[in-house]
Amino acid sequence: MEKLTHLFSPITIGNVSIRNRIVQSAHITGFAENGLFSDRHVRYYEARAKGGIGLIITEAVVTSPASGLNPRVVSEGWHNEMIPRFQRVTDAIHAHGAKAFCQLAHGGSIGSSFFNWRHVESSSAIPSPGMGEVPVALDEKGIRRVIQDHVDLALRAKEGGYDGIELHFGHGYLHQQFLSPLTNVREDEYGGDLENRMRFTMEIIDAVRKAVGDDFVVGLRSSSDELIPGGFTLEDAKQFIPLWEATGKIDYLNITVAACTTMTYAIPPMMVPPRPFVYCAAEIRQHVDIPVFAVIRINDPVMANEIVKNGEADMVIMTRANICDPELSNKAKEGRFDEIRQCIACNEGCWERLLTHQEGITCMQNPEAGREDSFKILPTQQPKKVMVVGGGCAGMKAATIAKQRGHQVSLYEKADELGGAIMIAANAPSRQELSQAVRYLTHEVQRLGVDVHLGKAVSTEMVLAENPDVLIVATGATAISDPNPRMVGPQAAMDIEPGAHVVTAEDVLSGKVETGQEVIIADKQHYIKGLMTAEFLADQGKTVSLVMPPSVRYVTPNPYDMDHITLGVQMFNLKTKKVRLIADKAVKKGLQGKVVLQDIFTEEQEELAADTLVLSYWRQSDRKLYEELQGKVKEIYCVGDALSPRRLINAIYEGYTVAAKI
Repeated sequence: MEKLTHLFSPITIGNVSIRNRIVQSAHITGFAENGLFSDRHVRYYEARAKGGIGLIITEAVVTSPASGLNPRVVSEGWHNEMIPRFQRVTDAIHAHGAKAFCQLAHGGSIGSSFFNWRHVESSSAIPSPGMGEVPVALDEKGIRRVIQDHVDLALRAKEGGYDGIELHFGHGYLHQQFLSPLTNVREDEYGGDLENRMRFTMEIIDAVRKAVGDDFVVGLRSSSDELIPGGFTLEDAKQFIPLWEATGKIDYLNITVAACTTMTYAIPPMMVPPRPFVYCAAEIRQHVDIPVFAVIRINDPVMANEIVKNGEADMVIMTRANICDPELSNKAKEGRFDEIRQCIACNEGCWERLLTHQEGITCMQNPEAGREDSFKILPTQQPKKVMVVGGGCAGMKAATIAKQRGHQVSLYEKADELGGAIMIAANAPSRQELSQAVRYLTHEVQRLGVDVHLGKAVSTEMVLAENPDVLIVATGATAISDPNPRMVGPQAAMDIEPGAHVVTAEDVLSGKVETGQEVIIADKQHYIKGLMTAEFLADQGKTVSLVMPPSVRYVTPNPYDMDHITLGVQMFNLKTKKVRLIADKAVKKGLQGKVVLQDIFTEEQEELAADTLVLSYWRQSDRKLYEELQGKVKEIYCVGDALSPRRLINAIYEGYTVAAKI
């Protein structure tokens, strides 16, 4: 393969020389402790700098308590105590040859008084479409305060060793609220025509540049299209973004998209094709003479190289890609493309964990992400004979980690190929990239020399004959085909009468069964299986009705166990494909040619025509081998769906953690 000469050529921004064109953009990690950068920040950024990246823009640091963002997950830049914390992060990044910029942010009306009992502020008293609160419109005194807050934080960042700062004027934050005609209805000098709506951002640029001097990089992140009716468009952005550059006080432009209510486009899930908004950066680049960054779903270094080669952008942001594989840059530079753990935009370890206020971001495929201090692959002092039964992702992860540590590892899989149940899900149009997780783990199994046995159904006798020191059971789970209330809960109980055509979602997705034209899906799982099965069948021209989980309207913030961005795009797909969504009802009977639905409140029943009823349930663990070998093997562990049917992020995590401790 051609060397990625364009991606790995150096670039100078302002007075800062950067070794390549790969950037990790600012993204909230949730690692802050009492609002300050923590040891987790240091180790997290250090790992990516060590991995060969050119530039790291550390997470958004809010300028003041009025910034309105959740203090549990953001870093607070108004403390002088942040300066030595900045220094620790920048020292760690610089030690490995990368450069560091600090992003300055103010949430404005996308924040909430829920977080700190303080009202939010904005350009105008327009209710926040995200939180619903009515902000206080900043007066002249408030504007001066906000500008000074930016200056103070910029100076702290400079003192803390950063090579530059980035002003966040995008994603619906305060600066964009002044700029957008949707959120700025002022009648003073800060509202009205474009010149007035730009005044706030111009004054911030002027004040910050004057404070930090000419020898310090000042960049700007801006949405180029709000992607919402009434908001500004790319054509508008081609008018106002060059005006920022024309000040001579901005060193680069980081071109993104979206407003508060359209953030789905800024963090798109796997059903959105790669590089969807590079054209925005390419368009802006034709109107300015400073470096332009492209962003959003760029997960392949070959793709990134083409973007630079084609002149679409000067630097390429690969944020989730570097969360997934911090060694991406080094691997790409050395031509080790098959070893790259490619981000599949699942959003499960990164974005979803922020939404659910977990202890910080991580990655579905890379459990070390965000845990760099505590999760390390250390050589074993006592090599053991390790037998892993089950070649799905949990089993492969366990096998590769055990092998890396120096154990003698054999992996057994009853099917003729590795991958397990996740390959069934990968048949769905919205989840095809799941196969990338299997590709990577399969390659690692081969690269590391794990002894693989395919087409081998393992029995208790086989294990005892092998006499391993350690047995890891990763035998997965099977679909529940019997709607027995003992298995799936009283809410799911239903009667299936003779002659009814009832199948599982797994059998549909794997192509084992054909459905009739009129399909009803009984979705009891609260995850994406029922939704993607509906899309799968709709693509075949079937008439599909999806009976959603009974609590779908009454669980907050999200009745489905997935991030709202993935859910939003999936629901959009179902709507465009004419899938009928049915809430507040449960399937009570499956009959020949029809089903009976029952209202979960009134218990009224109705009949719907149905050639086929598809059951979308959780699965049942296959624990037979594990239970039979209790007390008969020196060490025995059960991981993934064999332990408890859950999601891929759980399976990979358990495969890692078990293998790391044996």
